[in-house]
Amino acid sequence: MIRLEEVYKSYGGRMALAPFSLDVAPGEVVALVGPNGAGKSTTLRVLAGAIRPSGGRAWIGGHDVVAETAAARRRLGYLPQRPGVPLSTVIGDIAELVARVRNVEWSEVAASLENAGLGDRLRSTLGELSGGQRQRVMLALATLGPITALLLDEPNISLDSDGSEEVRLAIRKARERGAAILFASHHLYDVAALADRISVMVEGVVVAQGALPLLAEVAGVPWNGGEAADPPIDRIYRTLVTRGRTAGKRRLSLVRGDAA
Repeated sequence: MIRLEEVYKSYGGRMALAPFSLDVAPGEVVALVGPNGAGKSTTLRVLAGAIRPSGGRAWIGGHDVVAETAAARRRLGYLPQRPGVPLSTVIGDIAELVARVRNVEWSEVAASLENAGLGDRLRSTLGELSGGQRQRVMLALATLGPITALLLDEPNISLDSDGSEEVRLAIRKARERGAAILFASHHLYDVAALADRISVMVEGVVVAQGALPLLAEVAGVPWNGGEAADPPIDRIYRTLVTRGRTAGKRRLSLVRGDAA
């Protein structure tokens, strides 16, 4: 389970993330969408224990991310937008480290990298790979083992169509294993196809939150009840972001995923 309870983050008096509450249940996928600087990465970094919140509390698998950081990270898969791993790192070395931490057999690690098309690059450094290949390596390692929560920050960055399909497949597999999944993305097709609920963020504020049909209702966009992968999500997104900017720091109607 992933949980945020009135978490906020400020830098020198500037509010990067206004108080935000969210629960992501096992087997559920929630997406964060919004313009650059909306607070998506800040939210994920707080949950991953990479930065401390200025207030509020957050939990991964029932463990407080500040008070029990090591326990919270133990079964957490995290793919940051810019992995903080030196480019001189050898792929085999970081893979071996992840295997030890996650208590995963090397055969599973090798299979994961092979599926990512990088099984023959174990002796290469990250700097010797393209941006897309590095992203594939980090995704393969982030989803290893019995993770209970998965955080993905713009996982499609630098990826071609095959790589993007790998991201979608990784999310679906993690969901099938019962992981709670929270991801940030500008790829609205993936958001529509994968997310059970969506949080729309503008300037650090969650301006709307809920399942896509409910967001369409809030945005005043006709919804025909069609396939999730083919809704008018672009129009819904643009409408809610524009309203959020107009409203300033005030929230729009908060739509919850369990609303009638």
